[in-house]
Amino acid sequence: MPPRPTPHLRDAFASALVPGLGQLLQGRRRAALISAAPLLLAALILLLGVASNGLVAFAASFANPGRLALLTLLLILMIPWRALVVLDAARTTRQRTSISLLLVLAMLISAAPHAGAALITSRASSTVDDIFSGFESAEPGDTGGPTPPPPPLGDRFTMLLVGADAMGARTSFNTDSMIIASWDRVGGWVSTISIPRDIVNVPLGNGDVWEPKINSLWPAAQRNKELFPDGPATALREALGAMFGIQIDATAVIAIPTFRTLINDIGGVDVHVSRTIIDASYRTGDFKGVRLPKGYWHLDGDCALAYARVRKAPGTDDFNRGSRQQELLFAIRNQMAASGNILTNGLALLSALGDGVRTDLNQGLLPALAEGAEGFDTKKIVSAQMRAGDGILRYRRADEPSPYGSVVFFNAKRALQLGARLFPAAGTRPYGWPVAKGEPELGKESLPAPTPPAASASPSAAASPTPTPTASALPVGPYQRLISCNANLPAPIYTPEPDPTAPPSEDPLASPGESAAPSESLPPSESPSASPSPTVSPSP
Repeated sequence: MPPRPTPHLRDAFASALVPGLGQLLQGRRRAALISAAPLLLAALILLLGVASNGLVAFAASFANPGRLALLTLLLILMIPWRALVVLDAARTTRQRTSISLLLVLAMLISAAPHAGAALITSRASSTVDDIFSGFESAEPGDTGGPTPPPPPLGDRFTMLLVGADAMGARTSFNTDSMIIASWDRVGGWVSTISIPRDIVNVPLGNGDVWEPKINSLWPAAQRNKELFPDGPATALREALGAMFGIQIDATAVIAIPTFRTLINDIGGVDVHVSRTIIDASYRTGDFKGVRLPKGYWHLDGDCALAYARVRKAPGTDDFNRGSRQQELLFAIRNQMAASGNILTNGLALLSALGDGVRTDLNQGLLPALAEGAEGFDTKKIVSAQMRAGDGILRYRRADEPSPYGSVVFFNAKRALQLGARLFPAAGTRPYGWPVAKGEPELGKESLPAPTPPAASASPSAAASPTPTPTASALPVGPYQRLISCNANLPAPIYTPEPDPTAPPSEDPLASPGESAAPSESLPPSESPSASPSPTVSPSP
């Protein structure tokens, strides 16, 4: 048997880079295998997990309670193991001072990846606890007890996404951005609709009606525990569900400052600005007006936030900004799926998410939902955008008193028809709103029987047009980065805006013999001859 080579300090550095490599260079194969065993076992578990569940679903499974904490502990325990492996590879090296310092350096090199990974997983564990703490916890991360087992994930999963200007226990913020997003797990369709914030007289799902603007329901539910014992998220979710005749399964809230930080941390988003937007009245932070040129742009957090919020530029209002918010929702999803910035800015991203995102979604559903989000087909995204005068919504008329200022009424019957049109039985093609050319009219859809996933993916089942550009319309190469959208314009002279009312008239889109009668879209408390009634009133 040939003599073993004399160990050198290089062996210690070799084992610092790859556990057991120094021992292998010394000819100590058994010691090399023992040194590398924990790393090989971890790699085997990782490969098996990815092979059986997919990368996204496997990663999402660590969001379950305790798994990230356990992973953090294992990473910390691997640090002394790596140090022992380095010491074993250098155990016969002469211990001079200079060599000892280099040996310490080798040990630090071996421990650094595990310490860094433990830091990230620890922060991720804290972030997950914060995000999934719900809306009734006194402090972020306080879940109030063990997480219940996940409910069965049905053929359709629907979520309410809310944008607010605050987070935590504050009761002063309004939900100015509301999007219902629904995933048909059978047919692969994704349906989205934006809810205008000024809609009034929304049913609460228990026989009562919420008379003020819908964006005030959340803070009111926080202040009135007796009227809303299940909390604000449930109150808003059930109200919008009753409006469209659907079940909404969970709610997620993102604070507006977090929205900007999130987009910056993922490296920006790609959007298609269909027409130039110039609004001199936009005064957020250092902005003196905003200018977003027409074209395909890569936007940072500030410009993306302006794109989502601007409503006073020519051609923009409270209604059509909902379609821009839906576009940004999918742009964020696409960027998070493709951007390497998620890794480089991992800690900053986790910090932002933990500070400004909350949900009552059961954590056990996350792997299946994450896997579904990864495989969304952009051709099967169907969106709806309501606006006053479309036959579903209307401004209040000049002769209709309202204690809530500029408000929007909805036609209850047509809202339910829109719900059936946009969120049909799983496996059935949905239709967007407004009606696109060649599509059936509202309430006259001839919906086919649900089809299996393979059939629904055929070209004949293509979705109706959405804000997402088609492949032929996309620019060649990466989107051009918009350096700045600060318009640097003088502040406009303030002039009071009149309430957007229409002259008294019958609904021009009503069917013969059907009108927007108070019994359908306006409770008796809002009729011209009635006096104001309580905030929550029984349904007529």
